[in-house]
Parts: sequence; structure tokens; C-alpha cells
Amino acid sequence: MPSLQWNVAVMQAFPDLTISIVGVIAATLTTSSFLPQMIKAYRTKCMQDVSPYLMGLFASGTTLWLAYGIFKSDPIIIGANVFGTAFNMILLFMKRAYIRSSS
Repeated sequence: MPSLQWNVAVMQAFPDLTISIVGVIAATLTTSSFLPQMIKAYRTKCMQDVSPYLMGLFASGTTLWLAYGIFKSDPIIIGANVFGTAFNMILLFMKRAYIRSSS
């Protein structure tokens, strides 16, 4: 299979590029995982089923990942966790706002 050989040759020639591509894909998938919940919460104005502990722990983790990315000067880690933390904070805000408005 020539295309498989070519892919292996490219990965061997550009290992940092390959690792960066994997990192960008992983960061995009994990960060965008918040979007469906944000859209649903905005439409329904309901966040009862979302645990504040999950969001709090996740925000703590993404904040620490952000610090790690800054220490390592890794733009992929920094970018993913800036957005991940921001999306999570938006969800926390929505949870508090929608609890108050339904009371």
C-alpha cells in the first residue's frame, strides 16, 4: 500500500508535526464537547441535570492544565484550556442564573 508507506514516511520525517496534529484534534474534540450542553441549556433554560461538582472539578482541572501549558509554552495546551475553562465558566454561570430564574 503506497499511501500507508507515504503516511509512515511523513510521520517519521515530521514527528513534531504529527504530534501537533494529534494534539490539535484532541483539543478540538474535548473543547467542543461543551457546545452541545451550552446550546441545550440556552434553549431550555434548564441545567438541573448537570452536576455543579462535575463543572467545578473540570474547571479546576482545565485551570491547572492551562498553567501547565503556560509553563511548557505549549500553544495547543494553552488554547484548548483557555476555551475549556471559558466554556465551563459559562455553563456554571448559566446553572446559577437558571436556578435563580426558576425559583
